[in-house]
Amino acid sequence: MASATTSNYLYQNQMNFLLHNTAWTAVPIIYVALFNTVPSLDGSGGQEVPTTGSGYGRVGVLAGGWNGPTGGNLEYSNSGDIQYGTPTANWNTIVGAGLYDSDIGGSNNLLFVAYLTTQKVVNDGDGAPKILAGQLRITRATC
Repeated sequence: MASATTSNYLYQNQMNFLLHNTAWTAVPIIYVALFNTVPSLDGSGGQEVPTTGSGYGRVGVLAGGWNGPTGGNLEYSNSGDIQYGTPTANWNTIVGAGLYDSDIGGSNNLLFVAYLTTQKVVNDGDGAPKILAGQLRITRATC
């Protein structure tokens, strides 16, 4: 999976915290969503895998469930596998992931967006998809 890009929501909160001394609390669990159409950095326009009758749900990764930072780009990556449920309907082509501050139905703020290096078709009856440890990478942007 390619490296994740910071969303508008996360960037704005980080900058307000640092430059305006605006209180902001990090979340204890980051939820990883899978997308058929990846949302824009403002959180709009994406199409997440449907949850109704599909066996799909976002997977939470606890704070501390990330390795890093490593390298000159200060890369973080998932320290364990991120395992989804077994599909009970077609999930279609997965093209990317989004990291959120809640499971579906919560505050639901997009934190990061990532595109898969290789898209993956997931159908009813396939094994439970997973993102292997170290494959979801978050890096700082460099120019």
